Amino acid sequence: MKAGFASWPGVKIFSLLTITGLIGISLWARTRLPDALIATHFGPGGVTDGFMPRDEALMAGPMLAVMLTLVLWLLPYFQPKNGKVERSARIYGVAWMLTLAVVAAAHLFIVGKALGMTANVQGLTLLPGVLFIVLGNFLPKTRFNYIIGVRTPWTLSNERVWDRTHRLAGPVFMLTGLVMLIGAWMMPVDYQHTVILTGALGSTLILTIASYVFARQNRTV
Repeated sequence: MKAGFASWPGVKIFSLLTITGLIGISLWARTRLPDALIATHFGPGGVTDGFMPRDEALMAGPMLAVMLTLVLWLLPYFQPKNGKVERSARIYGVAWMLTLAVVAAAHLFIVGKALGMTANVQGLTLLPGVLFIVLGNFLPKTRFNYIIGVRTPWTLSNERVWDRTHRLAGPVFMLTGLVMLIGAWMMPVDYQHTVILTGALGSTLILTIASYVFARQNRTV
């Protein structure tokens, strides 16, 4: 990877440590859990609605972390000549680490529930809000690229439209994240998934429409 990626060594080390930690936790939990089904999916209200065999459940988190790391590690090597993600190395690294952190948190939740520990699904519903707020802080600084950011036909065809859309994306993402956090904290558990889904879809729709409007305005300038 090019030297301009100053944050890459730290991101890669974080990934390897996360994968190692998840594997270690799974191997440790395997010695303490019977060979039986483990709850791995929880619907509205935290009600269990999905199970997996013990070994598959314990390896699902580490394997997902491995696959995500490989994809994110290799993806920048397959970029077009223009719009290199190196121009937005910081947000790429932050998004990479946040994605792995979410996977790790979900895996720890599943293992904790299987071991009989007190684990509240509300803690997981807070994560999307945190994710949106952190990414919203970086989006206005995201330069034109083909990997990360608000990628619509209009932002990818004009760098000026890209910049205007991402300046708007910052406050939109941060506001959406705040709404998600408030919903996860104050609303009944049965409605928290709806708040998260509505927030994600709503922000996506707003930015898609905005990029189209900015493109139309750019043609008239």
